[in-house]
Amino acid sequence: MQENVMQNPAELKNQQPDVPKKSKKEKKPVPKGKKISLYLMLLCMALSVLVWALDRFVINAGATYPSIGEVVGEEVFPATVFTIGGIAITETAISAYITVGALIIFALIFRFVIFPRFKTVPTGFQAFIEWIVTCFDNMAKENVHGYAPTLGPYAFATAAFICIGTLTETLGIRPPNTDINVCIALALMTFVTIHLYGVKKKKARYLGKYKIGITVITDVAVPVSMTFRMYGSILSGFLMMSLITHVLAPLTPVLPSFCYILFTLFHALIQSYVFGVLSLSFVAEAIE
Repeated sequence: MQENVMQNPAELKNQQPDVPKKSKKEKKPVPKGKKISLYLMLLCMALSVLVWALDRFVINAGATYPSIGEVVGEEVFPATVFTIGGIAITETAISAYITVGALIIFALIFRFVIFPRFKTVPTGFQAFIEWIVTCFDNMAKENVHGYAPTLGPYAFATAAFICIGTLTETLGIRPPNTDINVCIALALMTFVTIHLYGVKKKKARYLGKYKIGITVITDVAVPVSMTFRMYGSILSGFLMMSLITHVLAPLTPVLPSFCYILFTLFHALIQSYVFGVLSLSFVAEAIE
């Protein structure tokens, strides 16, 4: 006769297989980059409110502010410095001549003085120059492939003009790209380059795309979009720096100078890179 062994209920409970407990949904940690972006955005908002408050209630307390038309006339449109034969020479035209002259002088010094002294193993300034040239060369090869030897220097030249021209703001000179005429000229140069290489690659087949009327509109939209993208970006940066200088200069002469150098350098590098990339991308679409 088999004996029925009575077990303690507590022992039976201990012998039951372990059932995994439902774990609470863990919150994913916020990436560090998003936290920094959020903090920077809040800081910019706080600084904007502070700058407005200082300008309104401390520096210009009780002052009458100019109308919108006066602000547009003084800041948006470049002032005429002098006239030659009825032709107005504006401050942006002078800054454009200064930019082109500085680039030509640097190119001559680089070609006949610096370049012959290059070493096999680059260091310092030589390494920096070779890094910049390599970036534009690789960018051209990725977009236009066989046409990189000619289009790479074009993208580099336009980017150099935009970068150096924007940096003239740190010298107290109005940048040439705050004049819409300069932006139109650069956009039209790229527009002509796009169609020259399109015809060069596809010959008469390139003109066949104009059988569709919408193609004309899309082609015209290219220089228009490039013009207003660069003009709006650089002009807005120029106006923002003018406002910061106007408000903070009476308080401390150090902070406006620091802001000018930091933000203008960042702005110049971004806009020159964007214009070079867009130029190569549009040419790549034309030769595909």
